Amino acid sequence: MITAGTTFGSDVDDIDVLVDDPLAQLVRWLPADDGELRPLAALSTIGRDGIPSLRHVLVSDRDATGLFFHTDSASEKVAEIAANPVAALSVAWPEAGRQLVARGIVERVSTASAAEAYRRRSRYLQILAWLNTADNARLPADDRRHLWAEFDKTHPTLDPPERWAGFLLRPLTLTFWRGDPLGQSVRQHYTLTDGRWSGRILAG
Repeated sequence: MITAGTTFGSDVDDIDVLVDDPLAQLVRWLPADDGELRPLAALSTIGRDGIPSLRHVLVSDRDATGLFFHTDSASEKVAEIAANPVAALSVAWPEAGRQLVARGIVERVSTASAAEAYRRRSRYLQILAWLNTADNARLPADDRRHLWAEFDKTHPTLDPPERWAGFLLRPLTLTFWRGDPLGQSVRQHYTLTDGRWSGRILAG
């Protein structure tokens, strides 16, 4: 796991040794969802116009099945996933000289799982899940802030809104980029075929 204070090139793992289980390595690389370095990831989906669509999301969690993220079911990304359930997630730690790219199949998680992730969100993000609407976005800033303050005051505890949704990206490929301050950076690229992972070293 990357920890606070990690600096470029201080990665202790051998950058030339491939691992048997890249999903286990994914879990080691990403901090827990309540960690200081909770990752912000670039999420790429296929737009409904056929052009790639990109935005950043919080990685809510990770385990041996893949990466989890949560969002508003009315968002464009959810419509894109429904039309074409594939995506890529990329997380970068420039200060540590690391980057992770996962590409794969996206599936929706259960309502109970999504609700548990919501309970772990900060108060700010819980409120945002309720108030982050197009109608509110069109209000003047002062009105939006007043609405937020009133909602916060009148809702001391919150359950997730009905439109709250969670997704799991099950990787088909995983790429671990590692910088080297004394030489060439490299990538470990893994591909899942018939239930088995194979890996190779690529140029960084």
